[in-house]
Amino acid sequence: MVKLLVRITHEASFYSLSRSWLRNGAHEGIQSQRSETLKPLPKPLPLDLMEASEEPPDEDKEDEESVKELSEKDLLKRHIETLRFLSLFFVNSLVSLPFPRPDQIELLMAFKNEFPILKCDFKELPNSEQKTKYWTSKDVKSFDGVVFDNETGVVTKLDLGGACLSGSLSANSSLFRLHHLRYLDLSLNYFESFSFLPELGNLTNLEVLRLSYMRLAGEIPSSFSSLNRLTELRLAGNKLIGSFSPLFNLSKLSSLNLDDNLFSGEVPCSLLTMPFLSSLHLSQNHLIDSLETMNCSSSSKLEELYLSYNRLSGRILEPLSKLTNLKFLDLSFQNTTDPINCVSMGFKSLEILVLTGTSISKLNTGSPNLDMLYLDNCSINEFPTFIKNLKKLGTLRIANNRLKGKVPKWLLALPSLRGLFLSHNSLDGVEGSPKMLLNSSLAVLDLRSNAFKGSLPLISPGLCVVLASNNSFTGDIPLSLCNQSYIPILDLSHNNFSGSIPRCLFTMVKDMDLRNNNLTGTLPEIFDKTCSMTTLDFSHNQITGKLPRSLTNCVDLKVLNMEGNRIADTFPFWLKDLPNLKVMVLRSNKFHGPIYSPQHPLSFPHLQIVDISRNKFTGRLPHDYFVNWSTTLITTPQEETELYYMGEGTMYDYYPSMYLRNKGINMELEKILDTYTAIDFSENKLGGQIPESISLLNALIVLDLSSNDFSGHIPSSWANLTNLESLDLSRNQLSGKIPQELATLSFLE
Repeated sequence: MVKLLVRITHEASFYSLSRSWLRNGAHEGIQSQRSETLKPLPKPLPLDLMEASEEPPDEDKEDEESVKELSEKDLLKRHIETLRFLSLFFVNSLVSLPFPRPDQIELLMAFKNEFPILKCDFKELPNSEQKTKYWTSKDVKSFDGVVFDNETGVVTKLDLGGACLSGSLSANSSLFRLHHLRYLDLSLNYFESFSFLPELGNLTNLEVLRLSYMRLAGEIPSSFSSLNRLTELRLAGNKLIGSFSPLFNLSKLSSLNLDDNLFSGEVPCSLLTMPFLSSLHLSQNHLIDSLETMNCSSSSKLEELYLSYNRLSGRILEPLSKLTNLKFLDLSFQNTTDPINCVSMGFKSLEILVLTGTSISKLNTGSPNLDMLYLDNCSINEFPTFIKNLKKLGTLRIANNRLKGKVPKWLLALPSLRGLFLSHNSLDGVEGSPKMLLNSSLAVLDLRSNAFKGSLPLISPGLCVVLASNNSFTGDIPLSLCNQSYIPILDLSHNNFSGSIPRCLFTMVKDMDLRNNNLTGTLPEIFDKTCSMTTLDFSHNQITGKLPRSLTNCVDLKVLNMEGNRIADTFPFWLKDLPNLKVMVLRSNKFHGPIYSPQHPLSFPHLQIVDISRNKFTGRLPHDYFVNWSTTLITTPQEETELYYMGEGTMYDYYPSMYLRNKGINMELEKILDTYTAIDFSENKLGGQIPESISLLNALIVLDLSSNDFSGHIPSSWANLTNLESLDLSRNQLSGKIPQELATLSFLE
């Protein structure tokens, strides 16, 4: 027991000495617990009292003393067990927490001071982060992007990609003294003059090096040969030229990205056959040779090869087919008039072949494992017959070509085909029986912008995405669609469908676009709590009746477009309960009555486009009418906001669209920017003064209040509408002068 007590006391002293290594604030709880354990222990008892005696107590001793002795003995044992537990707890805690070495902290702080100015362009790089700004030697937690080794305390990872660093990286930078680095990312920064420094070769422990989009220029230096532990190297987005030979010594490299540089000439076989290289990116360079002389070994481990946006031509696929492990090959958008000859391609392992935007000739391939084939925009005028033999083909994209006539029945009979994209051709039907599609394995069918006519073909129960807009289909929307369990996207817009909309579609479709047809009937009160609809576009049809109140159950609804129908209803105040509604278009219907009700104040949380023009709305609007409107309209988009289109992110290229009046011209928004904002109340019978609260909507781009009965003055506070590009107040009863403050609206034309 004495030995145990001495050992624990020694360990406690060690922990006391180690406090200076702890991160400030990170272990305050541990430190406070530790300080409690170091309080003076009770004076040790004689050793004979630490052993439990088996002899009977002396008859002359009183029971009271015996009880006191046993209590002191139990107390000592309790202290010893507590110290034993705490010692194990602290050992485990200290092992699991990194202890940065002081010299490593000094190097990091010196590196921070080399770049006192942080420059962020959030519009170009919305995910930029000023990682070094809050580094401080007093708090290890502040070192964002830094990883310390748990055992040695050295810096092993420095992730400063997009860290807004601005300035010059010199040869004597403290960075090059972080010799234990295994991971370094300096990409997407703003170095004024960064050239390859020989000192990079000193970081011989590097396994991952990312220097993309850093304005590097010149050749890859020979010092790179010393980085022979690299498994990943990214140098994309620079201005590199010259030879690839300094990379040949990187025998452990598995991923190499040299996209978007200035390399030219032939791709050497020694680069393609590096022993562990599995992914090689060489897109967007100036590789111009045909590679016909290349004699690559079949021992290559290469699985992914990106060669898009170069100047390759001729029979380049023959030598590449010797790369027997190749699974992905991208040769899209070759900038050459000489087509790629695709005869007798013998890729045994190839699963994905991308030839989009490339001129090709004599297309033929013997790639039995091909799963995805991209032939968009290749000037193809007939379906390549070799596709018949691709029994494992899952996706075929052959859009934007010169295909005419019928879709061959052998294509629809491919056993594994799940996605067929045929848009923007001149196809006019399906070969064979109208039931050909009924037995296909298709899940996605894209027939947009062709010359199909007649009834929509019967489709298989497994088909869940149907894109057939911009054709000449006629008749009713087939009830066979009701055999599907779920349809994420149904786009039958810009056709000549007639009749009523099948009731089943309202409960099984997520994005439903039926605009520009001849559909009739009313909308059913069918939406329940399970509604998952996000887009409902029935514009430019002949629908009558009222808007179904059950739409309030569709809480995911983002786009509601009923323009150009015959709906006779009052203003749908209840739509304000839809938390995600962004676009509401009721234009050119028979809506009537007031658009303001004290019992139903409007507070659309995300509404950014509202068009209720060409109806019969009446009444006055209070001055605070727009106070509780969408934050999207009130908040000006910041520079760091990345621009997206509604619908972006799906693999089916479907985007909601709409017509909008801008600067007196009716225009079609084929895609709707997430930041686009507009209010159109024109051609109604609204009166009274224009609500001054419009000035709160400082993100507004289009405002049209024309052809109403508004009176009074134009508020000078409208100078706050700094993003306004189109303002129409014509054909009202306004008086007074145009406020001079409106001259500050620089976007207004």
